[in-house]
Amino acid sequence: MRYFMVLCHRGHCGMGHSTEIKFAIAANNLLEACDKARRMPSVKHTRIAIFGQEITEQEYNSYRQVSAYDRFNQQSAKFNRKRRY
Repeated sequence: MRYFMVLCHRGHCGMGHSTEIKFAIAANNLLEACDKARRMPSVKHTRIAIFGQEITEQEYNSYRQVSAYDRFNQQSAKFNRKRRY
């Protein structure tokens, strides 16, 4: 089993708009990892993955300790706080 970091388009941002979200995926190859990432909730299923790369098992385990959705919400809240000022 190999480990990959896959960057996808996240939906639910309004018509024609999207943001990016990263997933750590365990798969046999990059194509399988991209396919698994496209089936995750809130991902735009009709678009292909933006980027994918192989990562180490330690990086995979550290990334999986926090949900990708929680990490995204923390980043967007931080971005919105900076943007208001």
